[in-house]
Amino acid sequence: MMRIGSAGPVLAVILAACGAQAASTPHGEASDAHGAAAAHGAPAHGDAHAQPAAAHGASASPAAHGDAAHWSYNDQAAWGHNADACSAGVEQSPVNLSSAAPVAEVPDLNPRYLPLEGAFVNNGHTLQFAPAANTSMLTIGADAYNLVQFHFHSPAEHTLDRRAYPVELHFVHRNSAGQLAVVGVFIEEGAENPALAALLAAKPQAEGDANASHVTLDPAALLPGDRTYFAYAGSLTTPPCSQGVRWNVLRTPIQASPEQVAALREALGASSRHVQALNQRTVLLGL
Repeated sequence: MMRIGSAGPVLAVILAACGAQAASTPHGEASDAHGAAAAHGAPAHGDAHAQPAAAHGASASPAAHGDAAHWSYNDQAAWGHNADACSAGVEQSPVNLSSAAPVAEVPDLNPRYLPLEGAFVNNGHTLQFAPAANTSMLTIGADAYNLVQFHFHSPAEHTLDRRAYPVELHFVHRNSAGQLAVVGVFIEEGAENPALAALLAAKPQAEGDANASHVTLDPAALLPGDRTYFAYAGSLTTPPCSQGVRWNVLRTPIQASPEQVAALREALGASSRHVQALNQRTVLLGL
């Protein structure tokens, strides 16, 4: 494997890209949680793709996967008809990650999550948790982002060596400039997970804000101890697929019991975007 010292020029390019477009679209992925903050979209309910103002030119918004009335995971080929980035963007997410990715000294990924209260909602595309107050944050080196929301996808959107984990969790963050940074966490079958148990116990039985559950939890309990991560410049994974999102996908998965994984998959249904072409981008593995 190639080692790139001190983050190196490749990482500098990645960070520059993820900064230049992220502040532009308030309803990008942000709209869908991957849309931006909300789900990757608007802060409150997107995806978890809410509408994050992503970095790659569009200020992706963390709202939740955009408007359920306008797109479906069952017809992803149609996304480009309403959102140019979905079909024409060259830095789209998710992507396949490789265990043979170049190793680099990247900025430390430091989630400073505190126990918090918030709304757990089924927005029609995902299960999303939106904190009531911005008391948790993520720092990547000297860059700080507030936690806007987190949501789930099944199966996992990113693949690792072409393998898809059963579930992927996305923590969507936004900085003061409106740029988005997402932390992806794979979930595999194993031991029961107490934090997921609490969420599943409060799982909304129907779509819509009116059916949201009030939940108190510690999001740090949904992270693995190993902070080794894949870093790359990408986009929201739901329409409008805004680019400029700073992606940080943790290499080590967390575990959930087979029953918990089954419950999540049943609640989420098919809720993942197809893997996108890497094109000219470089994915780095930060140790």
